[in-house]
Amino acid sequence: MDPEELELQNDYRYRNYAAVIEKALRNFESSSEWADLISSLGKLNKALQSNLRYSLLPKRLIIGKRLAQCLHPALPSGVHLKALETYEVIFKIIGTKWLAKDLFIYSSGLFPLLGHAAMAVKPVLLTLYERYYLPLQRALLPSLQAFITGLLPGLEEGLEVYDRTDALLVKLSLLVGQQVFYGALWGSMLVTPMVRLPASVFVVTHFDRMAPLSQQTHMLGYGHRAVIKSVCLSLQDSNVLVQRNMLEVLLYFFPFATCLDPAEPSVALSAEDMTTVVSAALLTLLRRDMSLNRRLYAWLLGTDIKGGMVAPHPTLSTTMEEHTSFYFNTYSKDYLVKALINILKQKEVDSDPESVISYLRPFRIIISLLDKPEIGPAVLSSVLLEVVRAFHSYCLEMLGEETMTKSGHSANQLACKIKENKNASEIIKTMNMLVSSLNSEYLWEYMTQRFCTSVSEKDDRPTPPEQDYGQPAPSVTEMSNLIIFLLDVLPLELYADIQSLFLPDMLGTMLHSLRRHMDSISLDEVTQGLRACFKVLSKVQMPVAYMDVDGGAHTEEVESVSPEEETTKDGHNEGEKKGSANGHQEDERERRNGLGEAEPANGVYSTLRSEDSGLGISASPSEQHLQLGMVTEAERNGTCKTGVGVWRRGGSVEAMTQCLQDILAFITTRYLMVQVEDVGGPEPEPQHDQSANSVDHKSLLGRREFKDKLTELFTPNKLKARVSPETQLPASPTEKKKCVGSSVCMNWAAGYMPRGRAEISEACRQTFVATCHLLLESTTFPVYLSEEEMLALHTDMFGHSGSDLDSLPMWLRSLMILCCMSRDYNIQHTAVASLLELVNHSQSLALVIEDKHKRYQSSDTNPLSGRLQMVSVPPIYPVLLRAIEDGTDFFQRLSRVLWSQLDTEQREQHVSCVDLFYRLHCLAPSASICEDIICQALLHKDKAVRLEALHRFTVLWHLTREIQCNRTMSLSRSFDR
Repeated sequence: MDPEELELQNDYRYRNYAAVIEKALRNFESSSEWADLISSLGKLNKALQSNLRYSLLPKRLIIGKRLAQCLHPALPSGVHLKALETYEVIFKIIGTKWLAKDLFIYSSGLFPLLGHAAMAVKPVLLTLYERYYLPLQRALLPSLQAFITGLLPGLEEGLEVYDRTDALLVKLSLLVGQQVFYGALWGSMLVTPMVRLPASVFVVTHFDRMAPLSQQTHMLGYGHRAVIKSVCLSLQDSNVLVQRNMLEVLLYFFPFATCLDPAEPSVALSAEDMTTVVSAALLTLLRRDMSLNRRLYAWLLGTDIKGGMVAPHPTLSTTMEEHTSFYFNTYSKDYLVKALINILKQKEVDSDPESVISYLRPFRIIISLLDKPEIGPAVLSSVLLEVVRAFHSYCLEMLGEETMTKSGHSANQLACKIKENKNASEIIKTMNMLVSSLNSEYLWEYMTQRFCTSVSEKDDRPTPPEQDYGQPAPSVTEMSNLIIFLLDVLPLELYADIQSLFLPDMLGTMLHSLRRHMDSISLDEVTQGLRACFKVLSKVQMPVAYMDVDGGAHTEEVESVSPEEETTKDGHNEGEKKGSANGHQEDERERRNGLGEAEPANGVYSTLRSEDSGLGISASPSEQHLQLGMVTEAERNGTCKTGVGVWRRGGSVEAMTQCLQDILAFITTRYLMVQVEDVGGPEPEPQHDQSANSVDHKSLLGRREFKDKLTELFTPNKLKARVSPETQLPASPTEKKKCVGSSVCMNWAAGYMPRGRAEISEACRQTFVATCHLLLESTTFPVYLSEEEMLALHTDMFGHSGSDLDSLPMWLRSLMILCCMSRDYNIQHTAVASLLELVNHSQSLALVIEDKHKRYQSSDTNPLSGRLQMVSVPPIYPVLLRAIEDGTDFFQRLSRVLWSQLDTEQREQHVSCVDLFYRLHCLAPSASICEDIICQALLHKDKAVRLEALHRFTVLWHLTREIQCNRTMSLSRSFDR
């Protein structure tokens, strides 16, 4: 209790005065109608005026409470006016001193009144403020923000008290100090959404656009932090007028050129604050309101509301276009990119999985920005990776991380999960709208470029502009996962020519990049990159119609598929493995061009020239304004991006198989085999195949004897009596006939020795399996050849090779070595299955091409003369198959290896071995090759060998019956001898 009040308690007259007031206050407790309140207020007025000698009112807390209750919005204006009359009586009695001390008692009822008061009440209330509150001056400071909050509702457009309220606020600002006043004003906007509109109107109408900003910094209050928070919240207000006024505040008080200038300490903002403001301002784009967009773009591009230049450059701002480009790139762009990244990462909002709106905002904002050609395309390349990352993470949150992991390689399963989840479907629809607003190739071109950058950055360490914003550079694994995800969820059917023209080129570019940088990235990254390539391959489709380009006349005509070509396609599809994805096998161009000796054996690849790979360089970047700088990348990769060249000779479809063969050669020579004799110089390359001619036969035999002795040394006791599988059985008559007088049969495997199982990591096994899988799937795509190219292909395929083993490419030779000599069963069986599938496919395609050639040669007129022909090129040419059959003992050695693995020690391999042994029997040049191995073992002089052979034949007999009816081969055989 106040000391003065304690002293007055001893005065009996003050006590009587208090009793009278208390009796008047009891009337409020019995009031049931609003008319009773008016009566009670009248009695209270009389009680208060019964003794005017005391300026300190007794029971003032209860009085303030009853008066505030009488100002309730539900009560009629008559009650409000009577209460204001009572307030005036009190203010006259207590004077300025006690009003300043008890301001909180009376203000709690008065301050909220103006917002809901009747027209007759508002002038009376403002009169009270003018008479009794303004004279308090700086005594108002403790309740200044609340007082301003109570006055701002009077600034509503069209009110009679608008001008009076505005004048009162101006007087108040002069009495308490303008800086203090505006600080409280921004605080009111921060905590009270109801007054943001009048407060923003007051700020906008009271700054002088003609005066320099430095003279009006008092309008920002004491600290910029509160202003920044108020501006950001106001920019997200539900009222469009509030947002419009705040954008005008940004235009005037926070131009980028001034805020980022250290020489302007009055308005200088930190980079973090500016990014926060830009993030909030971008949310106004969601309204799709032209008045908001115009102000936002003016702020970003350095123009004022009237279209004038802000901080023009003396030489670079000669025209408005030059000025906006200079201003945006110099000041605004970096903060816009950072703000978009923050929005994509949901830093400014609380993410709620139940509400999908916050997840859709970033994509819709970027879609709106793309409508402004000066802004959207300029920042898209800097944020597109974050867009894809956010898209991926949003779907992870919606579908659940475990679900996404399980369905990562199953597009059907993933699509089903998305359809079941409404929120995920909405996100994908919005993302698809964003992709649709771009050039159809832009997203895939961008992802291809970033994939290539992630592969090459360990060597070149480029610094693309996207990495300047503090975001981590993507790894090969991340880019691969993102590409797989996008291909799974985005409907490619909506975009013309993407699947038939651009995806083949994308695949070729990715494979070229992997091939160039195989020695600098890990095997896990190679495996993941190959999986991404496989996903791209699975989405590639043949073009419905193909344009036949006549080089002489530069004319184009639609190429229709003839019945003969349909027969060709059906014929080669018979040899395809079940469930295989689309692909295409390139012909052995290096062998024909005499470049077969140019591939390194140690995995060190020189830069591939276009003339080396047979690829036509064609730079055809998007003609839209979205430029990625992919021209250099395409030229460097040597891929052909034109629609005419993708499916033609030397195009991306044909080139991808060469890349896969080079990758396979690198993996096998670097990780799966060791070079046991240096025959190609200090740094041999994988495709040097001079070992067949340079290895001495005696040294090779000596090395083999040494290997056999090592095998015996590390063989279990019960197997020591056995000789190695390669020397277990005497040579068959067929084998003797082939190898008489020739050392070539022994030399095809010279120079390399497969590594042991312990030397091969699991990552290496996965990489090898992925490469073989992708190579097999890539052998089914046809190419379009002209009549001349078709004749040249036939000549190359069926021409004379002379059993020259130098013509064997390194990838094929390494597969043959692994088939016969690898000590890792997983690697060996993968190599055998892959090679036999390639042989089967090649035989099927060669028969079709040969039959087609003979029919056209025998007829008088070629029905396809002058038109393109759809041809599937065999992965292994018949001349190479003849070289393997006539010049090597590959089939004999492989049959012995598979037969030897049917013993009792390797039962887990029996099913695989029998399957491969039967496929070998069907594909071998002679049926006697595998039968000779079985017969010799069953008729061996040693009884132990005969018994073991009988066991192996039993296993072969039982398992073959299950396999034989499920296998499709170009030639089906049974064991008939």
